[in-house]
Amino acid sequence: MKVSHTRWPLFLPLVMLLSAMLACGGFQVRVTPTPKPSPTVVDTQQVAAAPTTRATTPAPTDAPTIAPTATTTSNPKSASAALVTGAKARVAASGGLNVRDKASAKGKQVGRLNANAIVALVEGPTQAENLTWWKIDNGAGLVGWTAIGPANDPWLVPAAPAAVATQPANAPKLVNRPIKLGDRVQVTTSSGQYLTVRESAGKTAPQMAKVVGGTFFTVRGGPIKQDGLTWWELEGEKVKGWGAEGDSKDRWLTPVE
Repeated sequence: MKVSHTRWPLFLPLVMLLSAMLACGGFQVRVTPTPKPSPTVVDTQQVAAAPTTRATTPAPTDAPTIAPTATTTSNPKSASAALVTGAKARVAASGGLNVRDKASAKGKQVGRLNANAIVALVEGPTQAENLTWWKIDNGAGLVGWTAIGPANDPWLVPAAPAAVATQPANAPKLVNRPIKLGDRVQVTTSSGQYLTVRESAGKTAPQMAKVVGGTFFTVRGGPIKQDGLTWWELEGEKVKGWGAEGDSKDRWLTPVE
């Protein structure tokens, strides 16, 4: 078979290229590496800082405690406005009420009214020492001034037939005389105040109890003068100890008959 001389010039450039490559060290097939994707760098700090949304239940909170509102059942008018000269009034203080020779807590005590006692209002009202005072007459010789107390806890109120407690004929009555051994006495401290019963006579003796007005005792010992007060040994249903008779202004223990 003969090669046509007309086609040889077409292969000449290819032959020359192969000869040059062989002369430079041989023919090698070079593989062009495929570029690999660069790894994605994750900012761990940002990921950690990213907030995670979670469904949360609000923590329970304590319900606010609402203090009960005091309900006033008394007449809207104050006790002072309801009391008038010439009218009758009733002692509402459970421990009784002091009567003085003038409209002042510094006035001399001239007597004491029992709880629920009915008196006539003969003069007043007079304002002194942030209190309202009325001059009263109990119809049995006791005439003097007494304070009616605060508006939310009055000591003297208008007398009304339905409000007057009926006392038995033999109910004990306060008497204005000195205490003696064997007496039955009643605590006659002012409304809201207490008589301190102590282990022995004296202001520094250990306290046994604080007794409200209206409590009854029997006098078993005394008197003892100590710390400027007169002390009596008292025996009651629930407590026994020593109590002071009173000071220069008020009487804390009063005999009853």
